[in-house]
Amino acid sequence: MREKLRRHYQIQKEVSRGGKFQGKIELADLSRLSEFLLSGQSDILVEFSFRQSDYDVPMVEGRLQARLTVECQRCLKAMEIPLQIELKLLVSPTDSEVVESSLDTVFSENGSVDIFKMVEDELILGLPLVALHDDVACNEFWQTQEENPEQATKENPFSVLAKLKTTH
Repeated sequence: MREKLRRHYQIQKEVSRGGKFQGKIELADLSRLSEFLLSGQSDILVEFSFRQSDYDVPMVEGRLQARLTVECQRCLKAMEIPLQIELKLLVSPTDSEVVESSLDTVFSENGSVDIFKMVEDELILGLPLVALHDDVACNEFWQTQEENPEQATKENPFSVLAKLKTTH
């Protein structure tokens, strides 16, 4: 395994030799992901290999590890999210191969894959849609239904109509 990650890898070359790689990617190299995060982030640990899939299509397998800091949408304070993502991506498969395999895909450009872009896409997909601390008390002004059991009961606006109803 190599320590220094390159940005681009030639798919057929790496599949034929069974290329395996690991290393770190700096957050500064992933500008789209940085837009979702607060400052002061750590590096992303990346481990991946190239191989031929069961469908006779090149494939990238691996895992990503990162601790990313986002803003809690309840209290607006920093919140750390540990991510561990397992990758199994077919490289430039046909539509029928995608349907048969039910695996995700990554597309190559001129026979090469941009690993940084692939990692960035997977981390963005791994982030929660709405980041919230597990403890609802992170915002002292936040009230939940359980905390306020004495809710005013609303009168049915159609109850007046029930009085008008006559039975024959």
